[in-house]
Amino acid sequence: MLTDLKIMRGAEPIYLIGNRVGCLCLHGLSASPQEMAWLAQHMHKQGFSAFVPRLYGHGVSRKHFRRVLWRDWYLSALDGYHILRAHCDHIFVMGLSMGGLLALRLAAAEAVSGIVVLGSPLQLDAPLWLAHYLRYVRPVALSSSPDDTPLDARIRQLQAQRGEPVTGRVSYFQMSTAGVAELHKLQGEVRRCLPQVRVPTLLIFSKQDQTVPYKNLALFQAGLVNAPVETLTLEQSDHILTNDVECESVFAAAEAFVKRILQPQGA
Repeated sequence: MLTDLKIMRGAEPIYLIGNRVGCLCLHGLSASPQEMAWLAQHMHKQGFSAFVPRLYGHGVSRKHFRRVLWRDWYLSALDGYHILRAHCDHIFVMGLSMGGLLALRLAAAEAVSGIVVLGSPLQLDAPLWLAHYLRYVRPVALSSSPDDTPLDARIRQLQAQRGEPVTGRVSYFQMSTAGVAELHKLQGEVRRCLPQVRVPTLLIFSKQDQTVPYKNLALFQAGLVNAPVETLTLEQSDHILTNDVECESVFAAAEAFVKRILQPQGA
């Protein structure tokens, strides 16, 4: 149906042109550019360019997840990288959840100046390997609703205050087993390539994250043996760090991180 080929309101990619320092902002599984929009806007206000791609299969219809591969998400991120590279001398990749895994994979293969990893799942307590079998018999692992948490109401309130279209959280609210299976494959890929990451990395995790256990911070620290690593621990936020109650702290930390790296280079 043609409705399956339309981007959901609020899920459109975002490109904010600034100076020759680019911030590539990558959203998480089942989500959309909406959850990275405020981070991109913050970085743009500092003068930087920012691009938030819509990762393949997201922001349209969950049906597109049936044949999705993690490489499709990576290629979407790679497109964003090259769009920024055409205009920017420095690129920083910032990813939330699955987007953070893609940021790490990108940093292992491409020339980036630094990465910011936000609540990314190198390891989850759930048996994700089961999704490889369930994807053929049970398309949806679990369903939720915007009403299940106060986050959607918070986003709507802030969008109204900021004079933005009020979309709330733009997500499928259904966890595709095919998507989870590919996330599991992506985790294995990132574990293998962590030693190849050699650029400054900022890890931001929350103790109150109900989706990605806080122990992932230590797992990334242990795996990033060749990269200078900085960390920030949040005390109140749930999983969507870029929209939750400490999002301004997240934005400030990302800004300071980028400026610290650029300063010695005179950029």
